[in-house]
Amino acid sequence: MDLPKISNTTWDYIFVGGGLSASVVSHRLHEFNHQLKILIVEAGPDANNRTDIVWPNATNLIGGEFDWKYDSVKQSQLDGRIVNLPNGRALGGGTVINTSGWVRGDRYDYDLWGTTVGDRRWSYDGLLPFMKKSETFWSNNINPDQHGFDGPAVVQSVTSTKREFPLREYALRSWAELGVDALPGLDANAGNPLGLGELQENKNRGRREIASVIYPLENITVLADTVVEKVLIKSEAGRLSATGIKLADGTEIRGRETILSAGAIGSPQILMLSGVGPADELRKAGIRVLLDQPEVGRNLCDHGLFMHAWKLKDPPAGWALGSGNPLFNQEQYGWGGPVDFLATTDIPKEGLVAAIAEDEGRAPDPKTHKLLAKRAFAEHVFMYAGAPDGSLVTLGLVTMLPTSRGSVKLASANISDAPLIDPNFLGTAVDRYAAREALKLQVKFAGSDLTAISRDIIDGEVGAPGFDQVLSMDSTDDYIDARLRAGIGSSYHPMGTLAMGKVVDTDLKAKGVDNLRVVDTSVFPIALTAHLQVPTYAMAEQAAEIIYTSRPKAAQ
Repeated sequence: MDLPKISNTTWDYIFVGGGLSASVVSHRLHEFNHQLKILIVEAGPDANNRTDIVWPNATNLIGGEFDWKYDSVKQSQLDGRIVNLPNGRALGGGTVINTSGWVRGDRYDYDLWGTTVGDRRWSYDGLLPFMKKSETFWSNNINPDQHGFDGPAVVQSVTSTKREFPLREYALRSWAELGVDALPGLDANAGNPLGLGELQENKNRGRREIASVIYPLENITVLADTVVEKVLIKSEAGRLSATGIKLADGTEIRGRETILSAGAIGSPQILMLSGVGPADELRKAGIRVLLDQPEVGRNLCDHGLFMHAWKLKDPPAGWALGSGNPLFNQEQYGWGGPVDFLATTDIPKEGLVAAIAEDEGRAPDPKTHKLLAKRAFAEHVFMYAGAPDGSLVTLGLVTMLPTSRGSVKLASANISDAPLIDPNFLGTAVDRYAAREALKLQVKFAGSDLTAISRDIIDGEVGAPGFDQVLSMDSTDDYIDARLRAGIGSSYHPMGTLAMGKVVDTDLKAKGVDNLRVVDTSVFPIALTAHLQVPTYAMAEQAAEIIYTSRPKAAQ
């Protein structure tokens, strides 16, 4: 359909952004009612059949042509560093460029979401049917009450693809030596990830699962390579109501309901450009204030990522990719990441109490403070790769439960200008303590006499530019903190900038603006210890039902 015809149609639903959420919700709405007129407007292209993104050896992912290539503002707790913030810019959104990790996270977080907003639909049990609906899990025998077996997203594991790695047993034994035990069925996606679980990915024999492919959009009108400037909002009888969208070229398109699904960066930017946001910031940018909504763009949260490489004592033994081990020439070893397990851990509580007190100004009650429960503070990824010649392995630390909150603010009133993004990495004493303690655990794993893998396989850390020491059991807290400040970056998991309970209600309706909803990671009101595509698929599945059942009966 050409643009003039699109602009002359009144749509039932207009989606601003064609990523994961829009793909799921639009597909389901059409499934519910084939007569609905649904439009998706996506700033990027349709990349669904690009061979340079769909396979694990893809060359056009983060930093490529389907990435917004955002940068943060200078990070005050990272010695003023600017951090890269990749963000999907194509039909399918982040599922076009992400690493495909399938990590559901902790039941505790979802239950906290539900209690925070006072609606059990957003608790773990409330979302579980939609988690199951979205997936085809790789085994019918492992936690069958927790998984789905006929959903669009195919979930593979190391075992299901028959690609166990040579260091698998060493890794399993070594984590156990540190008290990180294997979970039942090695399944960390059953509500309790604390322990050791096998890597799971939403890939189908290695092929990337792009949201707009597995939730087909053949019967949805898609306007790709098109930037939305703002939501059109009218004021009538003292009420604000969304009437459609305005494109960057000035074209106006009308719709009965508009759904922001441009992500935790794009959605608040567009909403502020539409006149809804903190009044002082809108006026500063020369934007007419339609609704003073101070929480728009606030509450930004992102998981941090810190990588460090370690030397192997005997690289020719064939432990890592690049070593010449013929095992790695087998096709299935190219179907996923060079990882057997993800380890998820809590952190020592004694030091955490002190960090909480520093942040909050008083000692926490150990019986009621939510951070003092058993929580999934850190994810540890041991990768059998790090150098082209197979001489290194890599450890990745993901800080899964940040308490720091940042913001997305307007740089100008021009949609072409990237917003000012401040994730505020390591902005709290709790986050600095959690990252430090989690990194100490990784040093125990790889650089002590406490584990078999350190004793027999690994020969010390490589180090980092600008440092004359390496990570070891002798590293001081000051040195570890300096390494973290110099090296931590983004896990590409932004969330929270249009938080449920503050900016949207539990039906995902924008507070104060009729006929406008938000469905993307910006609505998550708390930090989820998940790789965000998993809760986003579930949220979008539930959102589709909420949106459709809210239609007048005669229109269903």
